[in-house]
Amino acid sequence: MSGSVKMMIIGFSFLMILVSFLIGWWAKKKITSSQAYFGSTGMFGPLTVGLSSTAAVASAFALVGVPGLIYSTGNTMTFWMLSSAAFAMAYLILGKKMRAMAEIGEVSSLGDISDLRFNNNHYIKAILSIILFVGCVAYLAAQIKAGSELFSHLLGWNTIVTGFIIFGVLTVYMVLSGEVGGLLTQAFQGLVMVVAGVIIIIAFFIMTGGFSEVLNVVSTAGTVTKGEVSKTFGPDLLNAWGSLPGSIAMAWMIIPILGTVGQPQVLTRMYALKNPKDMPRLGLYTAISHFIVGFFAVVVAYGALYLVATGAIDPLPNGDSSIFAFADYLGVYAQLFTYAAVLAAAMSSASMFLSLSANIISRDLPSAFGKKIAPEKQITVSKITMFVLGLVAILFSLTSAEMVAILGTFGWGTLMSGTFPVFIIGLLWKGANGKGVASGLTVGLVLNLLSLTGFKWPGALPWYFNVITISVALTIFISLITKDKEMDPKVEAVIEL
Repeated sequence: MSGSVKMMIIGFSFLMILVSFLIGWWAKKKITSSQAYFGSTGMFGPLTVGLSSTAAVASAFALVGVPGLIYSTGNTMTFWMLSSAAFAMAYLILGKKMRAMAEIGEVSSLGDISDLRFNNNHYIKAILSIILFVGCVAYLAAQIKAGSELFSHLLGWNTIVTGFIIFGVLTVYMVLSGEVGGLLTQAFQGLVMVVAGVIIIIAFFIMTGGFSEVLNVVSTAGTVTKGEVSKTFGPDLLNAWGSLPGSIAMAWMIIPILGTVGQPQVLTRMYALKNPKDMPRLGLYTAISHFIVGFFAVVVAYGALYLVATGAIDPLPNGDSSIFAFADYLGVYAQLFTYAAVLAAAMSSASMFLSLSANIISRDLPSAFGKKIAPEKQITVSKITMFVLGLVAILFSLTSAEMVAILGTFGWGTLMSGTFPVFIIGLLWKGANGKGVASGLTVGLVLNLLSLTGFKWPGALPWYFNVITISVALTIFISLITKDKEMDPKVEAVIEL
């Protein structure tokens, strides 16, 4: 990559950072209450909310990790694209219930939904908050590390310096504008990702002629070697499992699809929608935008495989460089949008999880322990917490590489083990009660922390598959054999929607 091209990429990317900051600065004018600062409750239309949700879910893992896995292990992660349909599924089965909860009580966070559903059960809110906090910090650290290392490589700067410049700016505008600024900047960053996706998808078909030729080349190229790096091609890369064992491949397919339904980036956006009647449009817009980003990830993986198989580029030393190798081959315009899209993915997810983490510490946990804080003071405490947490997360993620690598695989399943008992089961089944949910959450938290220590689960499935299954099963079992307080009639009406 020439110096002039590198400077163009850096300039284009930092322009996106500047626009994000200006949006965040402007968004503070829209904060008229603590409910707006913490939840953006009932404030935005379906397109804005849809782009925001897409950007927050399609993290740096989606744009870098998914192509890397396809390049390295074959076709399995192509099925990750089906998680686009999971957005529509989430809004169909949960959307109107989550949005309706904001009509029967004051909702600024997922903890408020828990309070309404389970009669202000402080224990459930506390355990839920801890699980969400652990998962959010895991994702926050992973996004900061991904974005910082990318631009540290481009700039030649120290990663800590790069991290403080990029994510320090993000922390400042999030402190100023809370979830309002977070949602609006994520919508802008989601738009950048969608535009980049359209450009790269078109370029892929122009360059290769389509998947027929790509699949033919990949299945017949044999082994390509350059120096000490080799890549073996063959039909097995293209079967349903790729080169992974069937059980692991199936888990990789199921977890992203089901997990999308229970991610905070999706759940919190359900009550940010201004008009409840726009819920079908929100599901449609989010599914389409995520589909474009998902297909973007798939075509760059197969584009990289095609280029290596035809000898156009050398075999890649690691799969995670697939997206950059493909963009670099296409030329400067593809590079501009691809690098900006990866940065947008890292920033959007980081801003979401920074906000959620700070709000849990400053608002939900104190409430769970019975400490009431005035709304105006809550905002002040949250701003201080967000600023401190942002700085600590930057330092931690960039100086503890091994721990962050563990946490990066920890976040998705951890969040599911917390959200499924409370929101999925809790809002879909009237029989779910406080005792059952409390039991499921407690065991889920213990097993998550146990897994973080390196505990090896039996079988080939990823550890979080076991944790989620046990947490959900225990929630249902204990709910069936115990009784709890009668449900608020308004909440019961919401569940029956």
